[in-house]
Amino acid sequence: MVDISPLSSNGNGSYCLTWEIKGQPDCSNKQRGVQLFLRWAIMQGIAMHLQNRYQRQRLRTRIALGKAKRMDVVAGETAGVEGQLLLLYPVLFILQGFEAYVGVLLLQTALHGLASEWQVVVCGILLVVMAVGNFVNTVETLILKLRFKAKMKRAKNRQDRPHQN
Repeated sequence: MVDISPLSSNGNGSYCLTWEIKGQPDCSNKQRGVQLFLRWAIMQGIAMHLQNRYQRQRLRTRIALGKAKRMDVVAGETAGVEGQLLLLYPVLFILQGFEAYVGVLLLQTALHGLASEWQVVVCGILLVVMAVGNFVNTVETLILKLRFKAKMKRAKNRQDRPHQN
């Protein structure tokens, strides 16, 4: 599956920058929409920082175990850092919920005629689509990690048991 989040995030940022706010009769709603979008962008930056820390720690662990070299890319699920995941997943789910909330607010603003510019509609649609897609991908990843962890635990238990004949 192709990840379009970075592309649509860049597009959303560009659309926000092209909104005509200055000189409008009632620009408070538009300013509120831009503020919400910028808060979402800040939250996304925090989530990206946490993901980066998690991946760097995993790479360090793999290097220490002799399973990776400095220039390797983190792959597989053998050296996860659980404490960081306990923080990362709730932040990701909160971010996705807020992303959908901002998208729905933008669409409501457009539907009620408070702001009829095309940028409001496009940003609202993109944020809702990205929120749903990111949520589905995060849940699928979480399920795969849990299955892999259970599989590794079963394999370890089989190795620890003495052979019975």
